[in-house]
Amino acid sequence: MSSWTEITTSGALAVVVFDAIAAFASRKMEVPYGWATVGSWILYAGFGYLAARAFPAAPIQAAVLTGVVLGLTDATAGWATSWVIGAGRVAGLTLAKWLLTALSVAGIAAGVAALGGVAA
Repeated sequence: MSSWTEITTSGALAVVVFDAIAAFASRKMEVPYGWATVGSWILYAGFGYLAARAFPAAPIQAAVLTGVVLGLTDATAGWATSWVIGAGRVAGLTLAKWLLTALSVAGIAAGVAALGGVAA
């Protein structure tokens, strides 16, 4: 069985790779980049499930913490990757707006990952 750290690190990498693929697909197929949100939620839930299985002493806490890490990764490295590719850009983005967005994404990711943890 993989450790919580390996699962969470793999999840963070998966989120960034998914954001890159979604950004390319959005540009090539001319669909809104925001549609990829569903894919992110699936990743959060799946890695939350795996994290809960890897840490049976506190499965929900492990899933939630994994969700927070994945959400913050999504709102930083993932978003930056998509911006470089040309998708997901927001006009007038300020530090305050970005911080609010990052906290929101981390909270949603934690909740979705917790649901994955409950399933485990």
